[in-house]
Amino acid sequence: LGAGRRPGSMMFSSRMSTSRGYGLSKDRRFDLESGALLDDNSKSRRKGQSFLTRQLVRLLWAILGVARKRWFTSTLLVWITFRELVPRAPSSPTPRAPWKMPGSAQVPVPGGLRNLETYPYPSATDLVVVCGHAVYAAGDYSPEVSRLESSWFLEDYQQVKGRAETFVEHAKVGVMEAANNPKALLVFSGGKTRKSAGSLGEGTSYWEVARANRWFGKADSVAPRAFTEDFARDSLENVLFSITRFHELTGKVPRKLTVVGYEFKRDRFVDLHRAALRFPRDWFVYIGTGAAGTEERSAASEIEVRAQFKADPYGCSGELGRKRWERDPFNVGQPYSRTNPELAPLLAHCGPELFDGNLPWPKEKERVGDVSGDVPRGGERASKTGERNGDAEKGEESANAETSNHAHDDV
Repeated sequence: LGAGRRPGSMMFSSRMSTSRGYGLSKDRRFDLESGALLDDNSKSRRKGQSFLTRQLVRLLWAILGVARKRWFTSTLLVWITFRELVPRAPSSPTPRAPWKMPGSAQVPVPGGLRNLETYPYPSATDLVVVCGHAVYAAGDYSPEVSRLESSWFLEDYQQVKGRAETFVEHAKVGVMEAANNPKALLVFSGGKTRKSAGSLGEGTSYWEVARANRWFGKADSVAPRAFTEDFARDSLENVLFSITRFHELTGKVPRKLTVVGYEFKRDRFVDLHRAALRFPRDWFVYIGTGAAGTEERSAASEIEVRAQFKADPYGCSGELGRKRWERDPFNVGQPYSRTNPELAPLLAHCGPELFDGNLPWPKEKERVGDVSGDVPRGGERASKTGERNGDAEKGEESANAETSNHAHDDV
């Protein structure tokens, strides 16, 4: 230890002989703490160093000393320090459902970057829609069980023997129509309308029943072309939402639209819903089936439902609006306004006046309830939907008064 050493400094002495080639012949002391040689020039060198520099040198020597003994721990500490201090690119946020994002957000639209050839079914031109009326309740979808009323969540007015059979019949008719038209897609339409049924929709229920019935002998040709539409809450949305679902799969709207439902609802679909959408008459076909022996009672209650849709073609207010709200117990809404931008104005339209904006199909000038033209029936290319006159309308009004206390059949 040399004279004048600061307290606490560490030094060592070494004689370096000129015989060893260093050209030095006197003791030289080294201060490990300050990193300086304690010779005649050490004082001047240390004067040239700032306090911060000396502290930094001491820190580096201390780190090197520790690293020699604990190299793994030191390496880990360096890595953690680098990871925390070096800025990183922000990670992408978890995508949200398009219909739940803010209106100003840039939403990736399914199919939005596709051209016509890259859609799943670009060659399909026609659409067959099966309207759902109930949600399946049983865990067994076999043909025998699916035909039991106890296998379905039914409203009080649906508790009729043979009603479940009509649901299966609708699925079968839809499958057969699609089998006879290789250019058609089959869509089972109906949302999660029953809170007691849980997260299962009407469209999915019908699809599962059709699959359990082995697609009624048409599995090879129809199964790959059968899909569900899981958001519709009433008959108008069955039609409109199925068109938008078809657009998601094909990139276009159908050239022929076939709807399968109850016969007593024919006028509602043909004269009201088709007219509200301004869908061409010669592109529209309706296939009606029986209602398990309740045709007379159902037709009577249907008069009031038609009157409501005639006053409110888009079903977004009054009694029809209330039913829609009740039939969305899980607050799901619908995504089609974003996945079908060209139909978004029609989807958002509400009011007694008909939508007069641009549509991706030929727009006809008509009014809701106009029956002056012909609409093809199932199995026929062109047949009358029925003759009406003033006496018939009076008869409907009287029937409406008699049945105002009856529960409405499926809307």
